[in-house]
Amino acid sequence: MRATFNRFPTALTAAFGLLAVFALLLSVQGCGTTADATTTVTGPTPASALKVFNAYVTAERVATANQDQPLATEITSSAQYSQVSVDYAVAAVTGQAVTSPTYGKPTLYVPKLTTYPQWFMATAPVSGKGQAAGTALMVFDRSDAAASWALENSVLLDKNAPALNVAIKDGYATALRTTETELRFRPDEVGAMQASVVDEGPHSPAGSVVAAGPLTTGIYQASQAMAVQARAQGNYYSWELEGSSYPFFALATTDGGAIVVYTMGFNTQTLPVKWSPKRTLPVPDGFKPLLPADQVPITKLLDADSTFQYLAIDPPPAKNGGGKLQVVGGSGGPSYVKGK
Repeated sequence: MRATFNRFPTALTAAFGLLAVFALLLSVQGCGTTADATTTVTGPTPASALKVFNAYVTAERVATANQDQPLATEITSSAQYSQVSVDYAVAAVTGQAVTSPTYGKPTLYVPKLTTYPQWFMATAPVSGKGQAAGTALMVFDRSDAAASWALENSVLLDKNAPALNVAIKDGYATALRTTETELRFRPDEVGAMQASVVDEGPHSPAGSVVAAGPLTTGIYQASQAMAVQARAQGNYYSWELEGSSYPFFALATTDGGAIVVYTMGFNTQTLPVKWSPKRTLPVPDGFKPLLPADQVPITKLLDADSTFQYLAIDPPPAKNGGGKLQVVGGSGGPSYVKGK
């Protein structure tokens, strides 16, 4: 789906050396041979998950204190790896150091898993530069026994987000398959429902079952308003929110629904209504550091991609009184740009 719019959207001293950091990370991994999906293994417990969380926070702090990109990427994977890599690439161009937030006490949501991959979620208050930034929901995972725990996703919840109400039994959360059908939407369909509203607005086929909000109708409305302004400047803008190959994670909630964490790509294209070799296309500030140093003037097409991580509340099935899908958290930013 595609429609026209224009939306874009060492100060600290290390507490210890890198060897100590890696030792701390390894100490919470355990050891053993790689297991496949048919092999029963011992999954994380709430206590071991807390050690993973604390080890990550310490390692991230050391990485940013030393602007150590290898360490910063070593403790991340998938969408978060992509975001951190871009952050350091931008820092190399702009000279502005990558920073890390300050985390408060976490709340852990640990499913009882007996196969790989293993994963769990955590929420924690975050702050930066002495000011509260909100609440982050983080997903940690490891693919097999030989792999390190890594931060897969980190999503900032909207300030008005409702309670997540994750179902807990005997200290453990319940993981759901991405193809789970006992929900309003299968977890692997949530991104497509959001994209329908973002691309086409509240009158899209999904408009009646996806709740209005800043990450659904809000993106569409802001984009439409800016599209009018862009057209007046002599340019066409197009966009498409699309799926990614990164994994989905879903946990059951107390009402029979689920929370779902997933990643989407956001592609935009800018081109002139009437081409002229003397007229360049504007490059949004967030993408400028990603352009190659030898970039020629862009006059024909600007193609830009962003990577966004989202958190959605997937209600119970309609037969059980299920409501609308709510996208209640998001994070991310520019990831790629090219022009000609």
